Amino acid sequence: MRIILYTGKGGVGKTCISAATAVRCAKLGYKTVVLSTDSAHSLSDSMDIAIGDDITQISPNLYAQEINVQHEMRLNWGSIKSFIVDFLSKQGMKGLIAEEFAIFPGMEELFSLLKLKQYYEEGEFDVAIIDCAPTGSTMRMLNMPDIMRWYMERFFHLERRIVKMVKPVMERMYDNVLLPTDEVYFSIEELYSRIRDLHEVLTNPDICSVRLVCNPEKMVIKESQRAYTFLSLFGFTVDAVVANKVLPKTITDPYFTRWQEIQQKYLEYAKQAFHPLNIFQAQLFDDEMVGLALLEKMGESIFLKQDPAQVFFREKPFVIEKNDSGYDLYLKLPCADKNDMNMWVKGDELILEIGNFKTNTLLPGNLASLPLKGAVFQEHRLKITFGGNSNEIPE
Repeated sequence: MRIILYTGKGGVGKTCISAATAVRCAKLGYKTVVLSTDSAHSLSDSMDIAIGDDITQISPNLYAQEINVQHEMRLNWGSIKSFIVDFLSKQGMKGLIAEEFAIFPGMEELFSLLKLKQYYEEGEFDVAIIDCAPTGSTMRMLNMPDIMRWYMERFFHLERRIVKMVKPVMERMYDNVLLPTDEVYFSIEELYSRIRDLHEVLTNPDICSVRLVCNPEKMVIKESQRAYTFLSLFGFTVDAVVANKVLPKTITDPYFTRWQEIQQKYLEYAKQAFHPLNIFQAQLFDDEMVGLALLEKMGESIFLKQDPAQVFFREKPFVIEKNDSGYDLYLKLPCADKNDMNMWVKGDELILEIGNFKTNTLLPGNLASLPLKGAVFQEHRLKITFGGNSNEIPE
């Protein structure tokens, strides 16, 4: 199954582009499903058809679903959340406050994506289009598997052994001590396994691509550049950019002429900033693009004769190459600023900070056993060298 995730700054038209792509794929003969993982669903409004939290057939080959976030939360996090709420309550945190603290940022959208994993395993659809939440929420969602993996591999098994030893003693000595049961641990293990499998699918460039939707405006393109960097940092492949609401050349009104010039300037900037990605353009039509007929027209105008389901770019963000005395790890970080970057190695972890985001990457054994020799950032790639005898990072 081919998977395409659309994300971008709020208000750029992600839902419309997602729906238009899905309609176009269905017209080309692919059995297509378009899923909305944004808790503020607008897919029904875009298609002008009532779409529920179950799969709804829209037309031949086209299906849609607005995933019920709360249902997915109860299904995947229910027993774990109950334990966290009970634990916090025993510490004096009551009511809705404990409920809120039992849900982590990015978790709601991530659990919505677990529905995608189900469809991928069932193999019923040829193409899945995901209408994601705005950029910030999408970044938290896509980073959640790494966060859970880190806690599972660093603390989970050790903590479980300790709890088994001390639980009988602690429960006899203290009335307000609440320790997790085996059911809670089993739920966490099962959830982690599903999220890990989902992460492997989403980071496979032959299966899944992220596409950035932006408008030809400075602030929007800048945020899209940051998203491009962070997606690469988390190991996701971006294969195209869609510039939406582009004023057509047929407009000759003097008021809009200036806006056309501004848009063209930023479209040229986007071509350079996102090179070598394809920059597709979705023009601003003279009507609100609502309903299947207009979405079909929009999809045709965006992709022309190209197949929207194809992989337009598949370069992996991470590459490891052997050198004479060790290994070079290459991390593609398009649009990143060297001055906004911080990196260090701690044990077998590579820790990299860019702006407000940080990722902890567990190094393969052959790299973790070697000292860090150096790091250099050139041509949008961070080259990290392992081997030799030096643990110093050159300036």
